[in-house]
Amino acid sequence: MLSEKAITTEIACRFCWMCRHLCPIGLQTGKETNTPRALALLLDMVRNGEEFTPEMANDMYACSLCGACAAGCETGFDPRIYIREARTEAAVDGYLPKKVQQLVESINTFGTMYGKELEKNPVSGQSTKNADVFLYAGDTAVTKTPEIVEAIAKLLDKAGISYIAAEKEPPCGAEMLDLIGEVNETVESAKPLVDLIKGLDILTVLVIDPSHAKVMQEDFAQWGLAMDAKVETATSFFARLVKEGRLKPEKLNLKNVTYHDPCRLARDLNETEPARYLLASMGIDIKEMFLNKNMTRCCGNEIVNNYSPEYVTMTSRGRWEDVKRCGAQLLVTACPACYEILGSQKPDDKQIIDIFILLARACGV
Repeated sequence: MLSEKAITTEIACRFCWMCRHLCPIGLQTGKETNTPRALALLLDMVRNGEEFTPEMANDMYACSLCGACAAGCETGFDPRIYIREARTEAAVDGYLPKKVQQLVESINTFGTMYGKELEKNPVSGQSTKNADVFLYAGDTAVTKTPEIVEAIAKLLDKAGISYIAAEKEPPCGAEMLDLIGEVNETVESAKPLVDLIKGLDILTVLVIDPSHAKVMQEDFAQWGLAMDAKVETATSFFARLVKEGRLKPEKLNLKNVTYHDPCRLARDLNETEPARYLLASMGIDIKEMFLNKNMTRCCGNEIVNNYSPEYVTMTSRGRWEDVKRCGAQLLVTACPACYEILGSQKPDDKQIIDIFILLARACGV
C-alpha cells in the first residue's frame, strides 16, 4: 500500500506526540484522530493486517497538508508523505469521500474544482503575445478573488512589464496532488498547462497562488514536465521590482498591522521575507503573530474548504485569535485562498486586505 519512504515515516510517527500541538485542525477539533500520529497508527494497523476501510480513508482527508508537523519535527520526518499515499489508496479502492470524488471529477471535466466551467480570467483581454511574463492566476483567484488578479495586472502595467494571461487557465496539478496523490492522473492534468507555457516566448511564469508556485517550481521537474521558463512567486517578483525602482510605493499611514504567512509559501518554498520587504517599502511596521514565518499556523485550505468547510471555519477562526493576541487590527495576506478563507470569518472589529491590492494602492493604481 505504502512506499518504503512512507512506511519509514509512518513507523517514526505512530508513537510520537511531538507535533500534536502544531496541527491546526487537531488543535481546533481536539480529536486525536485529527493528528499525524493517529493517521500513522491507522496505517500501521493496515500494514499489519487490518483492512483499509472507508472510515480510515475519510480520516486521511481531515488534514490540510499544511506541513506544520514536518516543520516542527526535530528528526526531519514529513507525515504528508504517508497521508498523500493513503489518499492514493483511497482512490484506488474506491473509498474517496463523496465530495472529494466530486472535486476530482470537476477538475477532470472543467479544469477547476468549482463544479462548473472555469471563469474567464479577468485580465486576459489586456494581455499581449509579445510578453515579458505569463501571468498564472489559478482557479481560486479567478473564481473567488478576481480583484487580486486585477491589482497585479495594474502593477505590471505600472512597472512596464508586458504579460500574457490565458482566458481559460489549465490546471497545474496542485489540487489533484492534494486530493489523490502523485499519480498519473495528477501528472496528466498538468500537461496542458506545460504545453501552453512551452508554446509562449516568455522567460518568467508569474504565479499568484503559492500552492501552485510550489508544484510548478518543485514537482514539475520530478513529473518530467520541466520548462525553460523561470517560475516566480508574486511576492518575490514584486519585491524585486520595488528593489530595482520599477515600482515606487508611497508610504501608507497604517497602524496595528500583522501579516499572515501562507503555509505553502513559508514552509514549502521557504519564502518569508519578500512580503515583509514589500510591507516595509509601504512604511508599514507589522506586529508579528507568535506563529509566523516557517512556523505559521494554517488558516485553512481552499481544497479542504470545498469538501469539509467545517474544518476550515474552525482553523480560520483560530488564526483570527492569533491576530487578536498580537494586538493587530488589520491582517495582510499574500494568497488568494487565505484572503478568501480568512475574509469569510473576519471578526467585526478587524480588517483584512491582500498585499497586492495594498501595493497597488501605494503605487497609485
